[in-house]
Amino acid sequence: MNRLRVDWGLLGSAGVPDGIRAVVERRLAALWRLLASRIDAAQPCEGPCRSEEFALSLGRWSLTYEVDLTRGIAVVRQAMHGL
Repeated sequence: MNRLRVDWGLLGSAGVPDGIRAVVERRLAALWRLLASRIDAAQPCEGPCRSEEFALSLGRWSLTYEVDLTRGIAVVRQAMHGL
């Protein structure tokens, strides 16, 4: 897979600013480029293959996400501001 898509759908109308979304998407794309070569070299998994949940902090924003390795999607599960 060449590109990681970021799925913000679980947040509904959480109000994550476009600037924060853009930075998150750039950082996750960089992570995906690093992982892609290793994923391609690994034995393919049977069925869904997801990562554990990870956290990403940007200033006062804290986000949690997991990566669906089979589909090349980072699913943002939670976004909190001001913590």
